[in-house]
Amino acid sequence: MAAWRLLGEPLGLLHALALSLGALLGDIAGSFIKRRLSLPRGAPAPVLDQLDFYAGAVAASYLLGCKWNPETLAAAAIVVAVLHVTANAAAYLAGLKKEPW
Repeated sequence: MAAWRLLGEPLGLLHALALSLGALLGDIAGSFIKRRLSLPRGAPAPVLDQLDFYAGAVAASYLLGCKWNPETLAAAAIVVAVLHVTANAAAYLAGLKKEPW
């Protein structure tokens, strides 16, 4: 039976749940930071908006013992940011979002 793999290690249910929870907590932390900066709800915060959930997932992964090299982290951050911006722009153009960010 094939198992999902992340960096050569089996990706178990616990790891998948931790990554999901980390992403949610990262997004919550990003919202908290935006409120402390007195940004109104829905206001853009470049970089923070695109990478808060990614940082939370990476932190959860580290807590589970997954070691990432800097090149992989940087490349993944770029891909995540580009996909995030592209998906938001597409949703805005399709009328699914009120703001393009």
